[in-house]
Amino acid sequence: MELFSGTSGIFRQIVLGNLFLFLFLLTDIKNELEVPLIRAQTPTARWEPVREPGCGGWITSVQVSPFDGRHILVGGDLLSIGLSRNRGKSWEPVFGFLSTEIGDTTFHPEKPNVVWAGTMSGPYRSEDGGKTWTEKRGGEFPPIAKYSYSAPIEKVLFDPNDPERLIAVGGSSRRWGSPGKETLWGTVWESRDGGENWKKLSSLGENIVSVVFASGSSEILLAGVSKTGVFRSADGGKTWEPVNSGLPHGYVERVAAHPEDPNVFWVSLNACPQKNEDGTPADCLPGGIFRSEDGGRTWKPCLNGLKLHATPNPNLSARFKAFCVCPSNPKVLYANDSGWNGARFYRSDDGGNSWRIILEDPWNGVRRPVKTAYPSGYGVTVLSADPQNENVVYGAGAEFILASFDGGESWTDLTSVQVKDGTDWTWKGRGYSGLCSIGFHFDPYHEGRSLLLAMDAGKCWESNDFMKTWSYHGQKPGAWGGGNCASFAKDGTVYVTTGQGGNSGNVLKGGLNQPGPWTPLAVEGSGLPDGNSGTAKGIFVSPSNPEKVWVVFCGKLFRSRDGGRKWTLLSEEDSFGWIAPVPGKDRTFFVSGKNGLWMTRNGKDLTFLGGPKNAGRICADSRGRVLLAAFKAPAHEGGLWRFDPNAPEESRWTHLLKDPESCAVMPAVDPADPERILLASTDHPYHDHIRCQAVQISLDDGKTWHVLADGLPTRRAECAAFDPFSPNEIVVGTSGCGYFRAILDFKTTKETK
Repeated sequence: MELFSGTSGIFRQIVLGNLFLFLFLLTDIKNELEVPLIRAQTPTARWEPVREPGCGGWITSVQVSPFDGRHILVGGDLLSIGLSRNRGKSWEPVFGFLSTEIGDTTFHPEKPNVVWAGTMSGPYRSEDGGKTWTEKRGGEFPPIAKYSYSAPIEKVLFDPNDPERLIAVGGSSRRWGSPGKETLWGTVWESRDGGENWKKLSSLGENIVSVVFASGSSEILLAGVSKTGVFRSADGGKTWEPVNSGLPHGYVERVAAHPEDPNVFWVSLNACPQKNEDGTPADCLPGGIFRSEDGGRTWKPCLNGLKLHATPNPNLSARFKAFCVCPSNPKVLYANDSGWNGARFYRSDDGGNSWRIILEDPWNGVRRPVKTAYPSGYGVTVLSADPQNENVVYGAGAEFILASFDGGESWTDLTSVQVKDGTDWTWKGRGYSGLCSIGFHFDPYHEGRSLLLAMDAGKCWESNDFMKTWSYHGQKPGAWGGGNCASFAKDGTVYVTTGQGGNSGNVLKGGLNQPGPWTPLAVEGSGLPDGNSGTAKGIFVSPSNPEKVWVVFCGKLFRSRDGGRKWTLLSEEDSFGWIAPVPGKDRTFFVSGKNGLWMTRNGKDLTFLGGPKNAGRICADSRGRVLLAAFKAPAHEGGLWRFDPNAPEESRWTHLLKDPESCAVMPAVDPADPERILLASTDHPYHDHIRCQAVQISLDDGKTWHVLADGLPTRRAECAAFDPFSPNEIVVGTSGCGYFRAILDFKTTKETK
């Protein structure tokens, strides 16, 4: 007992007190561990169109609602569908397509909000006027193909006497390709339950480019088959016979039916190539318009007033790809000759007996009668009239949608609006862009300035007002050819590379607030290759000295010390692609290529760094590291890689994001925070469903990733960029649906350890 008295008692009190304190602290630590310690951020993006000018791509359909002339749907070969509710003054994107290669659309005859679309990946239905779409491949449609299109559909038709019975035909008026032998070209499908389930009714064996029911008939259909002619069915699509008597050849484009008379049809023909006895090209058989008055069995020419020029080149011969009959007055027809040397619109007021020109490009230096943001002629691929008004007609082609509201007397571009700044080359878009993007670049030294680079004539557009308006600079040496990359100096000098498909390569040089065409540098005597047989890709200008610039041209690396007047070859390596300068450095950059990655610290001597083969687009961060997208690489190498030259040699390469589909195409890094990374991904368009995620973001240096594709009309993206002056603003360029911008929003989630 003495052990607990005196000093021992005091000791016991100390021990017991410390024990209670320990238990209290343990409980407090336990409680602390159960409360949120980490706040994780989940980013979201609310996308809106950048509204660059033009539509790019090929328009494949324009349809006006029979219930409301303000309600229009347009579709394109890579462009998805655009929706307008104000006659094309503005457009809004649509959603739901798992592949965006569109054929034609069809409004329900009784339900204003129900619309069908034919696509290369099958039929789709919308129940909200075309805003959202659902794939409808029930019944006998084959399984989704991974590497090809299994069942392309050009158009869905409603039986004139039973809207629950639908006919869909296998084809593409754009003549889109598919690598699979199993692709069901020419199949005729039938549904008797409003499109929920389909069965194979018959097959024409080849690409069906157009199809119509005879007026009021459930049995008689006419179909146009590519390069083969017109076929007729008298039993609702079960069997077919060719009906080409009176036609000069079978290069059919459009078949149209009289809205009231079941015996009357029209057909438009393209130019048909011909050969001489020695195999050389002879003058084509020109296209034209033909009419049948016996139910499609025989045809008579309707050529009076049409200019039927013919050359050995089909593109330079009369070819009538676009044609339509006005539902409200079938005596009024519209046609278009899309020949490159004679593109013009025609109108007939007597059912095709005679024609008059209502719009043509003068081709002689005279000012074009219709201003458009792009320079192509007035050849179009589709024509469509308002079902309630014969004088409202729409014609759409590769770069714009033209509309006339007075029967063809005057026209306007429904894709672009000219800005009144005293030039012909400053525009803003209306919201429907089909540009196939290649790059987007913010000027890091001048706030509000940016460049977008796209395929074809979308080559090079510049904005100096935060993407409100755009000025074109790609007129020389030719408007077409596509843009690839851009690099800025601090004084506002900018260099742009161009070229696509192995040709049209050049380097353009421009300045801040310099209007009109920028200067092409790949000229005779410059030291650069002939751009007619190559392309230019990566480019880098010294930020502090705009006279020093490096470019990859025809796979080789060149340097100029005099602002692009003369160039010197630095490397015989012929597989280079892209350049990534290290921020803040004047001569330090990386170069990617088919064999991997290279680096230079003096702008001259290259060191091979290894890495994945087929190295693609690259960017460097403020820590001197480079991000590399291994696009189309072997499955085990696909995705996003990072090389850190300052890390131990054995750990310099990191596979940040694995992608067995090899869809990762372009990385971007936040200039203010190197741990924030964007990754754009795309895949080829020749299969049923898009496999990639468009754009992803990492906020933790590549450890975790978040998909930002919701709100984009397609999941094919080619490029991405952070605004250096507003890092939460990002831009993504898509493959066929143009450019989109968003302000990143962050939701905070609570986590516990």
